[in-house]
Formats: sequence, C-alpha cells, structure tokens
Amino acid sequence: MKRVLSYLLLALLAFSSCRKDNNDSVFSGTTDERINKVLGDYQAALAGAQYGWNARLETAAGSVYNFHFSFNDANRVLMYGDIDTLTASERKESSYRLKALQQPALLFDTYSYIHILADPDGGVNGGEYGEGLHSDFEFSLDSLAADSIKLTGRFKGSKMVLKRASQQDLQMWQNGQWKNVLLFEDLGSRILNYFKRLNYGGTQYEIQVNGVERTVTFTWKDAGGAAHQHTTGYIVNGTGIQLTTPLVDGANTISSFSNFSWNTGTSSFTMNVNGTTPSAIVGAIAPVVVDLEGPRRWWNFMAQQDGYWATVNGFHVNGVDDAFGLRGIPDFMFLVFWPRFGTDAGVTYDLAGWVHNLGGTPTIMFGAAFEPPQFSTNGRVVFPYYGTLGEVPPEAEDPYVNTAVQFIDPLGYYLVQTSASTYDMVSVRDAKAWITWEY
Repeated sequence: MKRVLSYLLLALLAFSSCRKDNNDSVFSGTTDERINKVLGDYQAALAGAQYGWNARLETAAGSVYNFHFSFNDANRVLMYGDIDTLTASERKESSYRLKALQQPALLFDTYSYIHILADPDGGVNGGEYGEGLHSDFEFSLDSLAADSIKLTGRFKGSKMVLKRASQQDLQMWQNGQWKNVLLFEDLGSRILNYFKRLNYGGTQYEIQVNGVERTVTFTWKDAGGAAHQHTTGYIVNGTGIQLTTPLVDGANTISSFSNFSWNTGTSSFTMNVNGTTPSAIVGAIAPVVVDLEGPRRWWNFMAQQDGYWATVNGFHVNGVDDAFGLRGIPDFMFLVFWPRFGTDAGVTYDLAGWVHNLGGTPTIMFGAAFEPPQFSTNGRVVFPYYGTLGEVPPEAEDPYVNTAVQFIDPLGYYLVQTSASTYDMVSVRDAKAWITWEY
C-alpha cells in the first residue's frame, strides 16, 4: 500500500509540474502589456467606426433608451440621445476614457446626455430623488466582436449594447427623424387637456404617456360599458414607437405608432397605427372612465391617518408647470393638502398649507382653509372656501391667491389615481388645470 501511495504522489507532482510549465507558456508579456493590448483593441474599435455606434441602454429599472456615439482617438465623443427632442436633435460633445479597473471600462467622464439618466436630482430627469432613473455613465466592457460591444454599468448594473452604425443610421439623427418620433412623449406640451383620446377601430381609447418610465396606459369601455385598462412599456426607434406588449381589444390590436405630425389647426397629433392606419390623438375635457370613488378614496386615505398630500410644483395650467410660481417664493419647499387639519368655531376644516424652510425646519407658514369637501355621485369633489390661516407675506401674495382661486372652482375636480402613492386632481371645467399629489 505504501508503494502505491508513493507512485500516486510522484504522479501528482509530475502533473503539477506540467501544469506550471504550461501556464508559463500560455501568458506572454507582462500583466500591464496584456491590459494595454485589450484597451488598445477597444480603442481601435470605438474610434474606427466611420459612422459611429448605435447604443441601446436598458436601465436597472427596465426602461430602454437609445444613443448614437462617435468616438475619436483624442478621448472625445459626439452623441445624440432619445431622452427628449433636444437631446435627439442637438449633437453634444464631451470626453471619455478607457481605463483598466477590475476589468476594462468605458467611462464618460464629463457631463453629457448619458449622465442625464443617472443624475440623482429627480428634477433633472423626472426620476427618484437620490437615484435618478437608475442608470450609469461608467461601464465595464464585457465583450468585443467585429461589429458590437457589450457593456454593464459599474454601479447600477444597467446594460448597454453598441452596434456599428451605418451612414443611414447617423443621418436619421441628423435629419430629425428621432426628434420627430419623440413628439409622442411631447403630447402634454401640445395638447393642453389632461385627457387625451385616440379613436381607433371605432373605439375611444384614453391614452396616458409616461415619458420617464417609458410606459403608455390605454383606458376604454367595451360595447357593454365595462371598463378596461392596459399598461405597457414601449421602445423608441428611428421610425416610431413599439409597444412591448400590444393592446388586444377584440378585433382591435395596437402594437406600434409611427409617422407623427402635429396639426395646429385641429390641435391634434396625427400618426399611423400599426404602420398603416391613419389615426389621431386629440384632447378631451373628461375621462373615458370616471373613477366615481376616486375623490373620496383620495381624501379618506389621509384623513384616516391624519396625514397630508404634497406637491412641489402646485398647479399645472394651460401647458405650464408651476403656473402660479410657487417655486420662486423664497424658502418655499412644498404645498400640502391636509384633511381635517383643524377646527374653528365648530367647523372642521381642511388646509392647503404652504411649507417653508424655517431655520432648517419644514414649517407650515400660512394656507387656504376649506370647509369639508363636497363629493358628488358623478365622481367630482368641490372645495368650499373657509378662510386664510396665518399671514401671507407680500412675495407670496399672488401665488397664494391664484392657487386658492383655482382650488375653489365651483365645478370641482376629478381624482385620477396614477400609482399606489400618487393622484392627479384634474379640473372638471376644461381639464387644462391639474395638480399632482403624492406622499
């Protein structure tokens, strides 16, 4: 037995010696030389594409954005992006670096379009404060092929694929085709009504586009009057919008939109549905399906927990965010709606309170008080004015008065629940004024 073990030991030592010899012959050059060789290959590929690279970026949240990059050998990059009509039409130059970190990496090292998605300021991209749109501007280089490069974001894990572009690909950005497609996300600035209708196949579809999350929601009634809703993501391309999950409604199927055009005379967007069927999106003053319990549900939610709804921007009116200029008031932080805020002379009142930064502490400085709201059976709420709480400073007088007057419109408001924690309060009068509440 000892002799057998000795033979096995000798065999293992011989095998280990062979492996060591083989390793020495596999890796030629120093570690630095090998790293520089890999980086050089990526540099040659990036700068060697005559018409640049098409990039498809999927954020960690699942939204998809497109870019076009043209790299040179002087660490400069020109780019377009389909974030909005500006980034899709004006080419921006910035810098980039290839660097060996844990693995080869591509770093966009000066602020550019790709940084907009990753910006932690939600006011920049409409995303979550502190997180932005869960994207990256530093990427690990995963693989290099003849006409493609795969990358992974170093912090959020977003995925990006670069594919070598053709002359036609570049021209589609340069001649405004991508910008034209993004008119789809520009519905709100053209059609001033909150509610927007698409008439297709004999059915009126209410359509809501979320350009931040890149989703679109369709709401409609069937022939029997039953309400339906379909929410899907969408992907932008150079010719139109592709729904990730098509809408299927009996004989009607909607999978894409293309050939967008704004018609000033009719205040409508014309387009082709599914590539061939001419259609239009127009404004409407009422929802296709009224949430009859929406106002009560919204009000009761906070009344039951003695809490408040908040908004930073106040009312959006006739296409203008913060129409009454709340954010221009010194030390203003946000506006709240607080059900059953207090009691005066036997009247329990709600408060639209103005929260300011008082010595570093958010404090309600003044507000408009309302008697208990009036809920109608047709899904509306009216706010009877009660009075002013506190002293309104001169610099806030106009914003305060305009906001209070808008609140007490006798026709009232619809409440549209847009998520588990957000509602839009939309004017019944013409659906051209609304406010977004969140908690």
